Amino acid sequence: MKSLLSPWIRRRQYWLMLLVSTIVACSTALPGQSQSLSETARSADSFIDSVGVVVHLNRTNSAYNDFESIIKPRLQQLGVRHIRDGVKLNDQVTQQKFTDLATLGIKSMLVMDPRDQADASVAVDIVKALPTAIEGVEGPNEWDVWEDLNYKGQPFPDGVRRFQAELYNAIKTDPVTAGLDVLSPTVALWLNASKLGAVACDYGAMHSYPGGEPPTAGLDWHWIPSTRQICPAKPIIATESGWHNAVAAESGQPGVSEAAAGNYVPRLWLEYFNRDIQRVYLNELIDKWETDDKEGNFGLLHRDGTPKPAFTAVQNLIALLQDSPGGFSPGTLNYTMAGELADVHHTLLQKKDGRFYLILWQEVPSFDLVNERDIAVPYQTVTVSLDTAITSAKLYQPLQSTTATAQYNNPRSIVLNVSDAPLMMELSPA
Repeated sequence: MKSLLSPWIRRRQYWLMLLVSTIVACSTALPGQSQSLSETARSADSFIDSVGVVVHLNRTNSAYNDFESIIKPRLQQLGVRHIRDGVKLNDQVTQQKFTDLATLGIKSMLVMDPRDQADASVAVDIVKALPTAIEGVEGPNEWDVWEDLNYKGQPFPDGVRRFQAELYNAIKTDPVTAGLDVLSPTVALWLNASKLGAVACDYGAMHSYPGGEPPTAGLDWHWIPSTRQICPAKPIIATESGWHNAVAAESGQPGVSEAAAGNYVPRLWLEYFNRDIQRVYLNELIDKWETDDKEGNFGLLHRDGTPKPAFTAVQNLIALLQDSPGGFSPGTLNYTMAGELADVHHTLLQKKDGRFYLILWQEVPSFDLVNERDIAVPYQTVTVSLDTAITSAKLYQPLQSTTATAQYNNPRSIVLNVSDAPLMMELSPA
């Protein structure tokens, strides 16, 4: 990931985002508003399956070198099923790590890039070396901000288009790999998508960093439309997104506190899931190096493997929503939300046993980028009235724990205090 934002630009973007958020809130959601909904849930398991995380298992000069003692057990603890990385054909040590993780149910998306292989066709050999571990390959990574890169003498965008065409053809014409998904190349700056144009792909790959803002910043206006310029009419996977915690760093995109990231990270997956983004790989699992620079501070874990709030929030969210894999037809929940609904977003999920999970949060900033401090976001009172018969309800705060904070028997309505951290309501139907 490489960003070219200056401190002046990031402050200007912050105030512009606040202005737009205020205008939207005032025009679409007013205090005292109510929404009557007959909403079909989506499966809890499909949400968990949308969660992925970026790793760098081949970086032996980083925290990823502690594979057995930190990386593997923390991935298991997190509960994630999908990782994204890259590997060279002759790097059998790293390849074995992917195979080991596959035995735990963790599959890999691998970036294929001319920086790691002289010819696109080598991707087929890499995939064949990892028959149980790989679930897809992704095209070249953010070449739009690297002027010195070229493939067979061609820089961005021509070199990337050529590599992607050869990659797609190589994967799809070999009978062993033909069923594998091929993701598009990515751009670091959304406005460069038009330079690359449409390429051969099964999914559009997107690097939609919010730049220190809330999860939806730039998503609907810039990132999703620009990704569809590269991979038209295909589903989208965000193969990188996230926040770093190097708040004092002056270069690149601004950082946020660990507390703010604890609010933003679970909201990221919920917001993207609501938009049918197929999966999000958060960048990244662990802080790679001891440094004040942003590139070493994107992790869900500190350098020594101890969890940040975001790790705990995601771990608890996955644990609370855990369900047996496999398809089923989720049901419909009839309910009304009333009260302070400005900026209140929600996701409705259901498990196979019938329990609904209504998750609510305020989609607002949790961190003041100008003054570099957390924002104390006031609660908003929302009353959920249940028209579907519910025998019991429980409230959870995934950022804190998997223990219910309140329980109700045969509720008809529940008053909630909704903050900028997701609040989960478990509803057991009659």
